[in-house]
Amino acid sequence: MNAMSTSKLDLEDIQGLILRGYRMPMVRYYLLKVKTPAAARALLGRLVSGEEKDAPQVTTAEEWQVGFAPGPGDDPSASPCRRPDYCLNVGITWPGLVALEVSDRVPALSFKSFTAFVEGAAQRAERVGDKGLNAPEHWIGGFGTGSDHVMVTLHALSFEALRSYALRLTALFEQGGAFEQLWHGDGMALLEIQDGKPVPVPKVHFGYVDAISTPTIRGGPEPTQPDHQEPCEPWLFVLLEEAENYYLPEPPQLGRNGSFGVFKMMRQDVVGFESFLQSNKDTINPELLAAKIMGRWRNGVPLALSPDTDSPEGGISPERLNDFEYVNQDGSGDPRGLRCPVGSHIRRVNPRGQPVTGQGRPGGSNNSHRLIRRGLPYGPTYIPGQPDDGIERGLLGYFVNSNIENQYEFILKQWVDDAAFVGSVRLNPNSKDVVIGHNDAAGSIFEMPQPQGPPLRINGFSNFVTTQAVAYCFLPSVTALKFIAGL
Repeated sequence: MNAMSTSKLDLEDIQGLILRGYRMPMVRYYLLKVKTPAAARALLGRLVSGEEKDAPQVTTAEEWQVGFAPGPGDDPSASPCRRPDYCLNVGITWPGLVALEVSDRVPALSFKSFTAFVEGAAQRAERVGDKGLNAPEHWIGGFGTGSDHVMVTLHALSFEALRSYALRLTALFEQGGAFEQLWHGDGMALLEIQDGKPVPVPKVHFGYVDAISTPTIRGGPEPTQPDHQEPCEPWLFVLLEEAENYYLPEPPQLGRNGSFGVFKMMRQDVVGFESFLQSNKDTINPELLAAKIMGRWRNGVPLALSPDTDSPEGGISPERLNDFEYVNQDGSGDPRGLRCPVGSHIRRVNPRGQPVTGQGRPGGSNNSHRLIRRGLPYGPTYIPGQPDDGIERGLLGYFVNSNIENQYEFILKQWVDDAAFVGSVRLNPNSKDVVIGHNDAAGSIFEMPQPQGPPLRINGFSNFVTTQAVAYCFLPSVTALKFIAGL
């Protein structure tokens, strides 16, 4: 089958977070170590047994429910089959598959196209710039030690639901000595006061509206946003036989309809970021600098559509916030980055039609490197201008992709931390992504091209994000979890 295959996705078999954004305001991640392999395998089977009374069930991508937005194949007028107040998902590392005795019991087991997954996040950390304070020896909770076997993710609509299902899961982990809980961490949507009440909002701690440019998947269940970009082929996020750049893990009942999720926890220096913006106020307006760094104003309005104000006359509808291009097929547009700097965050992680490393022609597709991020902030909302309260803040969640090397690792190494990722535009050799790049105060630089003369340069900033934990996880299908349980 070719890359343009439109074969229908088996949504009942695919874990839900791969193809759907749950839009639930809170989440808990569990890191588990396998203690008794047989009991651990049996518990994984109970999570996909269909017996809700016995154990919370893994959420699939099949039907829209509370927390889901109805997609192209859903009937918004129909009542969901069930109305859950939680969503549950499971990821397994390579050491986890070994600890579950899958490698011993399945002679045909092969992840030959997925070296990064087999080697694991800790061994490959330096490839993506995670060294120094970001290195595995500083990761929390047992991540990167080889005992980080299974990740269980519990999204919830309320504190009551989170507490209730967390108690059930904790009891299940301990039954038969199946698992030891090494760590758990909570994320929660930031709150803003609206009409006198706290309301969850889709923002991150640096103040930006989040999750605007999630990839559109051809044949996927999520509603599509207007976008100049070609839809992504489903095999970029779901492991399928028709994939162009990998072989399906074997045996097929284990690999098919799975995916990979890079779990990552990143501490954000929110106070340092706001101080950095203010320290340059004599050179550039702090809010304009924040927009130039991100490529969007903090309210989500892209510089590509409104380079001078976050409130353009007539406004920009939500449907248009992701409907723009940097460089058109004829080379026109904003190739130099006068409106949106080439080195801005959103232009690095999704260059659209800009000719860059990994994509050769203007207007061509960069889709083979796209990522889906499923995450939430942790820590309370920070109010700019307030004293440093010493509370840790950051982001945690999954980067979903079918090929860790070609998607997650490629973007971090080639686009985020490399100044030469755009061959047609000469960036300063020390230029890296200001938001998530590995910057050194002694040599860091961010350039904003000007219509006349040299670019406006900002220097002397350090990392605003520090890696706290990473795990390369296989996200098995329902069929695969039943297969593992039956070994």
